[in-house]
Amino acid sequence: MRLEEHGKVVLVLERASQGAGPSRPPTPGRNRYTVMSGTPEKILELLLEAMGPDSSAHDPTETFLSDFLLTHRVFMPSAQLCAALLHHFHAEPAGGSEQERSTYVCNKRQQILRLVSQWVALYGSMLHTDPVATSFLQKLSDLVGRDTQLSNLLREQWPERRRYHRLENGCGNASPQMKARNLPVWLPNQDEPLPGSSCAIRVGDKVPYDICRPDHSVLTLQLPVTASVREVMAALAQEDGWTKGQVLVKVNSAGDAIGLQPDARGVATSLGLNERLFVVNPQEVHELTPHPDQLGPTVGSAEGLDLVSAKDLAGQLTDRDWSLFNSIHQVELIHYVLGPQHLRDVTTANLERFMRRFNELQYWVATELCLCPVPGPRAQLLRKFIKLAAHLKEQKNLNSFFAVMFGLSNSAISRLAHTWERLPHKVRKLYSALERLLDPSWNHRVYRLALAKLSPPVIPFMPLLLKDMTFIHEGNHTLVENLINFEKMRMMARAARMLHHCRSHNPVPLSPLRSRVSHLHEDSQVVRISTCSEQSLSTRSPASTWASVQQLKVIDNQRELSRLSRELEP
Repeated sequence: MRLEEHGKVVLVLERASQGAGPSRPPTPGRNRYTVMSGTPEKILELLLEAMGPDSSAHDPTETFLSDFLLTHRVFMPSAQLCAALLHHFHAEPAGGSEQERSTYVCNKRQQILRLVSQWVALYGSMLHTDPVATSFLQKLSDLVGRDTQLSNLLREQWPERRRYHRLENGCGNASPQMKARNLPVWLPNQDEPLPGSSCAIRVGDKVPYDICRPDHSVLTLQLPVTASVREVMAALAQEDGWTKGQVLVKVNSAGDAIGLQPDARGVATSLGLNERLFVVNPQEVHELTPHPDQLGPTVGSAEGLDLVSAKDLAGQLTDRDWSLFNSIHQVELIHYVLGPQHLRDVTTANLERFMRRFNELQYWVATELCLCPVPGPRAQLLRKFIKLAAHLKEQKNLNSFFAVMFGLSNSAISRLAHTWERLPHKVRKLYSALERLLDPSWNHRVYRLALAKLSPPVIPFMPLLLKDMTFIHEGNHTLVENLINFEKMRMMARAARMLHHCRSHNPVPLSPLRSRVSHLHEDSQVVRISTCSEQSLSTRSPASTWASVQQLKVIDNQRELSRLSRELEP
């Protein structure tokens, strides 16, 4: 069905099939049509009409509303959305009796407040750094306060509706300025932090920018996470005047340098593994050498790992991963796929940090094996890593499971034939069984079927989820016949909601360490155990295991790993 206004198509609808699955239950009189494309204003208008009086009783993460809210920044920036909502708030019908007009206006305003309430619940503190959104919320609050009938109605409804407001959103506390004033009853209360979100990086947060000079001296600046390269250079010039005519480049552990554009944003959090920022004269870029810290360790930690069980190690890795995974907001996936041009007012730092951890873990496995010179202990370490992968799979940490398996399949490791031959038949059989989950044929069908059978909490294989998102984005036009392709928005929102599904239950303790370890990193006394006391204590203590998985030192230069591998087994 194509709806026209003034001779132009403004909305394209498709009749929804009556045999819709559980994600789209048939509702009498509603959801009979699915939006295929339309103008942003018309899609919003239809959404408000579709929100009946009882819409808050439905799961808001599985609806047209969720699709719209998760993706609106792609096609309807906050300023446009807020202006349209205020327009609808003030709109009055032309005909009908005074009572009918009053009822219509009251219902319409309730629908707008439900939408705004879910918007705030989904984005949380992300809206507090948006001046347009905060100004709009204040203005809307004032307008509602002046509408006595609406205010009384909301106060009556609030106790019944409160439990529907809290959407899992990967963000934590409300900002101090939002707490400073009394929030209206129709806004969700965000005073309680969400689990695992205390480490989330938000727009406006300052992060360390470690800037290296060609002589490897380092200057650390605390700058906003979304700072542009131009702003970083201005801060450097203010610190001391040595940046005149210089450029900012990123250098990897192999010594390859890539220049950064002045408008590039979020460069500190988007650095690859063992990459560093350097400030240098343009003519000296080709002379740069990596900072010594970029080259990775020269001695492995096999002896220490030998004293920690694979199960305990998996539990610690999973604790760390849950902390990072919970800090990712669903909408970061959409922003990440859209590209850096959309990152002026948003950040994907939490997602980038999680992806960095994946790369860190796979190279850690390869590094430790390549730095273990004695065949016997190396075979024992290989066996431990295979068991580690099995425990990670059992604990439903599929992201780290894939990372460990990728590390084991690194060419520098897979070529160590004599080491693999030392493994017991039972362990080699286990590895072959685990390998089947990595089968990429039929679009990773084996993994997808396995994931579908798991109940949350689950940490999914994030690189594949991002690949799915990229495929949706690049394979579908955002505009179709000059209308927003809402079918594309629906597919992107559905993929992003995978995070909500995977986190819909809190993780339960998976090993004896899981119940105690979350407090250890807050206790500085635990971390500062002396060398003497470490030897007298069991090295399987939660503190030592936690410390060992926080900052993994790795060699990420494939050429160096291959060289070490050939030294082990020519």
